[in-house]
Amino acid sequence: MKTIKRLPEIIANKIAAGEVVERPVSVVKELLENAIDANSSRIRIDIEKGGAQLIRISDNGIGMHRDNALLSLERHATSKIATDSDLFSIKTLGFRGEALPSIAAISKMVMVTRPHDCELGTEIQVEGGKVKQVSDAGAPSGTFISVKDLFFNTPARKKYMKSNRTETAHIIDYLSNVAVGFPSIHFKLFHNAKSVKNWPQTKNIPDRIANVMGDDLYKKLYPIEYKNDHVSIEGYVASPETSRKTSSHVIFVNGRVVTDRFIHHAIMEGYRGKLLKGHYPVVVLFLSVPFEDVDVNVHPAKQTVRFVHQGSIYQAIVQAIQNELVKTNRGPWQSQPETQSLPESPNNIEKENKKTLPPNRLYEMPDQTQSIQNKASEEFFPIAYTSQTTLIPEPKERQFYPDNRIEYDSLQIIGQLQKTYVICEKGPSMFLIDQHAAHERVVYERLKNALSSQKLPVQRLLIPETIELTYQQSLIFEKLIPNMQKIGFDIEHFGQNTFVIKSVPDILTGKDINALIHEIAESLPDIKNTAPVEQAIDECLMMMACHSAIRAGQTLKTIEISNLLKSLDKCEHPSQCPHGRPTCIQWDRTEIEKKFKRIV
Repeated sequence: MKTIKRLPEIIANKIAAGEVVERPVSVVKELLENAIDANSSRIRIDIEKGGAQLIRISDNGIGMHRDNALLSLERHATSKIATDSDLFSIKTLGFRGEALPSIAAISKMVMVTRPHDCELGTEIQVEGGKVKQVSDAGAPSGTFISVKDLFFNTPARKKYMKSNRTETAHIIDYLSNVAVGFPSIHFKLFHNAKSVKNWPQTKNIPDRIANVMGDDLYKKLYPIEYKNDHVSIEGYVASPETSRKTSSHVIFVNGRVVTDRFIHHAIMEGYRGKLLKGHYPVVVLFLSVPFEDVDVNVHPAKQTVRFVHQGSIYQAIVQAIQNELVKTNRGPWQSQPETQSLPESPNNIEKENKKTLPPNRLYEMPDQTQSIQNKASEEFFPIAYTSQTTLIPEPKERQFYPDNRIEYDSLQIIGQLQKTYVICEKGPSMFLIDQHAAHERVVYERLKNALSSQKLPVQRLLIPETIELTYQQSLIFEKLIPNMQKIGFDIEHFGQNTFVIKSVPDILTGKDINALIHEIAESLPDIKNTAPVEQAIDECLMMMACHSAIRAGQTLKTIEISNLLKSLDKCEHPSQCPHGRPTCIQWDRTEIEKKFKRIV
């Protein structure tokens, strides 16, 4: 029988590093959080080869004395928590004291730090977790940490790293998100001595969002604000028209960037029925929760959080988003293609700035003289931060609610295109309306209103419809029967996988009930495990609306088109069908004339 023995400190640190440091962006995250906690107003990040060869972060924060600097390299050494109550009321980004020893255990690290009240700083050289040298150093106030040859002594971890371009993209994405929440900090990022990002200090978060995401996209964001007993929410949401094919959420909880599935699910619920399948909304959220009501220590990298009042916060996020979308989602979709993207993907990060800078001299080995200290202070941030030419101009007044709402009944009807689209005009604009999508929205909202008022007309079938499902489908469908009765279905389980439909909502009279029931059974998730009953019922209403709506290829009389437009005006969300497709697209005369080269 093998003897149990205590692991050596270096092995324990490597194990901890495996939890904290997954890839180069993990190092950037931990060091950046420490720099922010140190009250820095300027932070520079230099990386080489996607961070695998070098990650260097320098700040002008409070710095550390020698004893504290050495202690920071020991596991679980921290100045941020001291008691149990501190642990359950975290107010800083870092707090466990694992980051520096974990990073040092799997790299060649140099730390140079000087507090404001000292003439000389301290330089500590560490390799594979072992302190090699400690000496005085001439340096500006703040902290400088250089991490070279990441995973040099843990090749099993290194082989899982992706290409330099991919690793750089992860770093840019993370830094972009962090920068949004800290407008008072000047962030600079260099990759292989080339400037990649430069976000000077700004006066407020809206200006920083415009700087990071681009002013064109920012103009399409709408402010939200919501508060209940357990959370205060502020932020910005984009209309469904400005959706993306990749997740585009930037989420802060008490100033901490998180990638939390719970919050993501609440955001998607707020947009449910308003997005195309496979698309994601652009959202920036700032959640303020009492520190004692949120646990930030549930993930080694502190990427997810857990709330005490989870249900209340979930509903607050959903309500905050839905309240705003009611205001912004009434006008037709514009036909202009998107030109602005979110933070860079791996395919375009190298295209932004090809200018090669002079060799970076953030820190030179000192000879312990005051002259070198002065020189280092000049070179710490090679590009001057006081230059007015690098700052963002004064923000212009922004119109958050563009006046693109229309009365659909006021449109002049021209006719049908391919028996699928209704052509209209008004003033200098032309409108193309998808007759199926528009009617689907109308029917869906009528069904929802009828369900809430318990006045859904029902049609009893002269000959009951028998439905045969698969075993898995029948398990899901049987759970749904009590709730389907609320929307007008009378369904009985006839044994094994057979069901009998005796009545249906009046709106489905004459429709293919067998096909509809099969579609419901195939499309709905297992509501017991993954979706609330309300969502399952809503999915049924969407399918019912789709099956009963006007079809493409159906000829409409002018009076029928007119009635459809009047019905759209009564809808809460007339610009989209329940599945997220646009109901109406608008072309301005200027755009049309550009296409015909009448104007340039």
